[in-house]
Amino acid sequence: MKIWAAAIAVVAASGALAGAALLGMRAQVSAEGVSNALVLSERAAQARGKPSARPMPAASPAPSAASASAPAAALPPAQVSFRMTATYNGAAVYVPQSCQGPYDLLMHFHGAHPYVKAEVESANLDAVVAVFNAGNGAEKYAQAYQAQGTLSSLLRQVELAVTPLCPGAAKPRRIGLSGFSAGFAAVEKILGREGDRAQVDAALLVDGLHAGFIDVRKRKLAPNALLAFREFGELAKQGKKLLAITHSSIMTDGYASTTECSRYLLDALDVTCNGPLVSGKSGDFSIEGFTGGDAPAHIAQFRQMDSTLLSKLRERWSSAP
Repeated sequence: MKIWAAAIAVVAASGALAGAALLGMRAQVSAEGVSNALVLSERAAQARGKPSARPMPAASPAPSAASASAPAAALPPAQVSFRMTATYNGAAVYVPQSCQGPYDLLMHFHGAHPYVKAEVESANLDAVVAVFNAGNGAEKYAQAYQAQGTLSSLLRQVELAVTPLCPGAAKPRRIGLSGFSAGFAAVEKILGREGDRAQVDAALLVDGLHAGFIDVRKRKLAPNALLAFREFGELAKQGKKLLAITHSSIMTDGYASTTECSRYLLDALDVTCNGPLVSGKSGDFSIEGFTGGDAPAHIAQFRQMDSTLLSKLRERWSSAP
């Protein structure tokens, strides 16, 4: 499948350490350059006065000092800051400065890690963040994360990276997955395994919900298409999980667009589709559609995930597990 975003080609986590790490770090430098170029081109287009899909959200302001007399409940949450480390395969891991003991974990698939960090900081999400990449295209992610035991391997990598920076660190309390563009395929593979799905508390998709057709001319999806997201979505409707999706209005050739897949998923989960942009909500399952049918609109989806998706995860994880 042709997907616009850049990727960081990192060797899938479970191979021999030295060679895999070298290949992963080399690919990360190369692919991040492409990702950075896409974001820079978006900024250049904005400077020329070209409108984006919608105004970009402002960064979350740093909390102001509260008066000494203000009640504790009125105090704003402290701004989260991070220290950076990496897995033995070269994947970036960001650990909150305040990390101590068990931690919440967001594993993001596809994108240059500095920009992922910027979105998480803007959303003020107090969680360990690991950024995994497998290459350019959904097929690369499907191949890299299809094997049994993949989630356990990724969690082990993160644990080894986090432990030196987080006193008393143990296994994560809650696990979230997020995928931008082609990265959705990694999320789909992980959620498609019942044992892995049981461990995941939340899944976020950023303009990256695609499927093949059984009839290209009629643009018809298979009856079992998007099954992993349908099963996770049923749990989210009941409040047991969080599944939140955003999509642009980009049309695709040869496979179903994010808009078509979003409509299909809403129908499959018996959730009312609101408006022409294909949006809907039931319990903790939501889909939000936006205008924009070009590459800058696709990048804009990523650059506004702090307010569209990560804010939902922050709200869910603000309470004790």
